[in-house]
Amino acid sequence: MSVDNSSRSMLARGLGVLRAFRSGEPELPLSEIARRADMPKATAHRIITELVKEGMLERGEKGLRLGMGLFMLGARVPRQLMLRDIASPHAEQLHRLTHGSAFVFIADPTGADAVLVDAVRRAHEPGRGLGTEETRASDRAATRVFRAFGAEDDTVAGRGARVREVESARVRHQGFAAVRGVPGVVGVAAPVLTASGAVAGALAVAGPQAGFHVGLAAAHLKAACAAVSRALQRNPELLTAS
Repeated sequence: MSVDNSSRSMLARGLGVLRAFRSGEPELPLSEIARRADMPKATAHRIITELVKEGMLERGEKGLRLGMGLFMLGARVPRQLMLRDIASPHAEQLHRLTHGSAFVFIADPTGADAVLVDAVRRAHEPGRGLGTEETRASDRAATRVFRAFGAEDDTVAGRGARVREVESARVRHQGFAAVRGVPGVVGVAAPVLTASGAVAGALAVAGPQAGFHVGLAAAHLKAACAAVSRALQRNPELLTAS
């Protein structure tokens, strides 16, 4: 359903601009930001100008990118800091065990999308763009995990909702999600759960589809996520389940 922009506050519009950016997309042109934020280009331009002044956005060679001010603010979020600190050694181990890139995600405030907070990347051949594709595949796999273990998504109706529920049931049953991306990249993610069973985050690994054993990667992921979950559950005062 289309949103009546006249009824949205300036704060909501500014957040809409910032949320237009996704993992693996360093820069976006003004036209794409306006489209994703569902607002006229002139309105997006005014908001972007203010966000650039505040350091929340920066101008790049091909468009706009998230600014250092936003990064510094986000880095102070207790949940992000705690989960990243606990999960980072496990991401390092996953990188060594799978020879792929390893990622740590938390859910965004809506619980529907994945937010990357740490990564241990494997070496890539220059110019092939595999690093970006691995990030995207892992982001998609982590998003499927959050949707499967989080709140039900009521924004999709009809056949789309049934397909998503079948997919979510499969993810919950097997304990992980696997996504095959392009070109020839596979990403696998598993949930980090709180004592109440709520999803607090996800670990993911990604690499070239050729030679990447999804089942073995999933086994390593589930073991690592279980260890991070136990660490969180030993310190329940540090994490409030959303």
